Amino acid sequence: MQQWLYKFSDFNMRLALTIFIFIVFLFSFFAYAEAERAIDKANNIRLQSFLLADELRQSSDDLTRMVRTYAVTGDERYRQHFDEIFAIRNGQSPRPENYHFIYWDLVDASNQRPRPFTKPEALLDRMRHVGFAEVELFQLVSAKQASDNLAAIEQQAMQLVASGDPLLREQALTILHDEAYHQAKAGIMQPIDQLYSMMSVRTHAAVNQAEKQAWRLRWVFIALGLMLAFLLWQLKRRELAILGAPVTELYQHIIALGLGNFNTEIGTPKGKENTVLGWLAQTQRRLYHLDQSRLSVQQRLAHLAHYDLLTGLPNRILLAEQLQQSMQVAKQNDALLVVAFVDLDGFKAVNDRYGHEFGDEILKVVSARLLAVIGDKNILARISGDEFVFLINTYTKRQESQAMLQQALNTLACPVNVSGIQVQLSASIGVSFYPQLQDIAPEQLLRQADQAMYAAKQAGKNRLSLFDAEADQHTRGVLKSVEDIRFGLARGEFVLFYQPKVNLITGECIGVEALIRWQHPEKGLLAPGHFLPLIEQHDVGVQLGQWVIAEAFRQYMLWQQHNIEMAISVNIAANHLQQADFAEQLKQICAQFPAVPPSMLELEIVETSALQDIDYILGTMRSCAALGISFSLDDFGTGYSSLSYLKRLPISTLKLDQSFVRDILTDADDLAILQGVSRLAEAFELATIAEGVETTAHMKKLLEIGYHFGQGYGIARPMPAAELPGWLASWSIKD
Repeated sequence: MQQWLYKFSDFNMRLALTIFIFIVFLFSFFAYAEAERAIDKANNIRLQSFLLADELRQSSDDLTRMVRTYAVTGDERYRQHFDEIFAIRNGQSPRPENYHFIYWDLVDASNQRPRPFTKPEALLDRMRHVGFAEVELFQLVSAKQASDNLAAIEQQAMQLVASGDPLLREQALTILHDEAYHQAKAGIMQPIDQLYSMMSVRTHAAVNQAEKQAWRLRWVFIALGLMLAFLLWQLKRRELAILGAPVTELYQHIIALGLGNFNTEIGTPKGKENTVLGWLAQTQRRLYHLDQSRLSVQQRLAHLAHYDLLTGLPNRILLAEQLQQSMQVAKQNDALLVVAFVDLDGFKAVNDRYGHEFGDEILKVVSARLLAVIGDKNILARISGDEFVFLINTYTKRQESQAMLQQALNTLACPVNVSGIQVQLSASIGVSFYPQLQDIAPEQLLRQADQAMYAAKQAGKNRLSLFDAEADQHTRGVLKSVEDIRFGLARGEFVLFYQPKVNLITGECIGVEALIRWQHPEKGLLAPGHFLPLIEQHDVGVQLGQWVIAEAFRQYMLWQQHNIEMAISVNIAANHLQQADFAEQLKQICAQFPAVPPSMLELEIVETSALQDIDYILGTMRSCAALGISFSLDDFGTGYSSLSYLKRLPISTLKLDQSFVRDILTDADDLAILQGVSRLAEAFELATIAEGVETTAHMKKLLEIGYHFGQGYGIARPMPAAELPGWLASWSIKD
């Protein structure tokens, strides 16, 4: 690690030095480029200097040629050219572009007029701008003065020619060719020659100086470039020393690791173990081992998720998968699948007595025994503590599997010896089969076997029980009906009909009995016999009983608005009355209807319902009686009641079952029973009311034997609450 840190620190120092040299290299490049431009500038000044000096000489020659040609030919064009040249040189006329390439002798022949023009500028001013030295300007001024003097002579000659006098023209020609003219001409050329010499020395020195400076910077630039190249080469070597491989190769390795490819080993040359490549190789090996560990853990977790840790058998999750596959195979091949649910009898007692470790050893022995019985081709699973399930798919008929199932039962009934302790166990086995007449889900098939196992338990344990599909279908039908009743109650589909009870002597209506009906959305109005027996022992029956009592209170409150106030009797089931909070629930209903007197309610206990705890029921009835609520015993003579009911329970009325009343006109036994009950009621100071009054003759006979109150179709059928006021208005006892 320290060695790698040293390499990295050295690499950073070299990188910083390389960056510094590169910056210096850039500055040297710009300095060198500037030196090259200085050479170009010096050469350009030299060229401009010679061109301007040559222009002074050339303009003087042009003036001489123009004036001599004019003197010979008298052509005004040459005089005009003379004036233009003179004006351009003195800055009185614009100077043409590229004036160095204008030849005034050819202007007329080639029509090359010096156009276009730039702004006017005297030749001496241009020379000053170029950068002539003072001594050079002095020579220029001398040459210019001599040229101006010569121009004055030439202008004088042109005036002589312009006079038109041949003699004067001859005189002008003489002036333009005599010794004085040539001396004046030489006065121009001599300073210009000296100027050339001085310019040559000056500009040559400037160019040489610029070239020397450029050469020095060029060598500096080259040296820095070589140094930079050397440093880059060294930097590349240090990079390889740190990385251990080219960047592209490292990138490929990193991409492979990022994609999860940990199996391909990264080769590391000898001596490169402490490089990035070496570290990547170490990382690859670590990731490979971690990946292998992860796979091992996943396999272990997968095994734990699907197999029982204690016995090694498939657990509930794997059993569900195997059950579904086995059902598919059985359905496709039209084969038989046997599902057996095994529960050990008395295993909890073994655990409690000898401990869970001993119990675990017992379970291992049991698992081994079951495996030996069912064979390798079938499936055995442990789904909870002492519960096992095995799937048998090696038989074609149900009867053929009975022998194996019985063998399993006998094997589990054999004593088990663990650590010198011998215990005797047995098992209850429930069996279901597939396929069935109706297609079912795997979990339903398993529940069937579970239900059959519970049936074996209830039948005495240590036995087989086959699932009864027809009984289960009936049970499921009952459960569905119960749920329909629950939903019907929630949707408000139940209604109460009311059947009057009257005084057979006066015809007065002394009360009504509330009778429930179900306004079924599909089957129409259903009588109690279609649904009450299904929920007699169910919590829905209690909920429905609560609703009936509350509805009776609500209806009484509505009748009060029509001045109808009479007792309402409600049938109460025995299991409803035996609820721990029955009296408290009744108090809450009373509190909901404060305007309704609780005494208007009479609870009818059906005698055919057995009362389990008479003492507890007695306490409940007394609590209700304290509220003013009365009780009657319904269907008397047909159920479980004994004289102790009449003696101990706070009952105020006996209702004779209609089966005795209906035949009193023709059956002497029924008549004798009614007479005996009448005397019994008198002995216990109880009122009586006869059900099943069909005709006026029944009324008369009942009055003869001492019954003053009756109820039946001969008086009124059960009716909706809205019809009762009309019936009361029209009812009377007919003779």
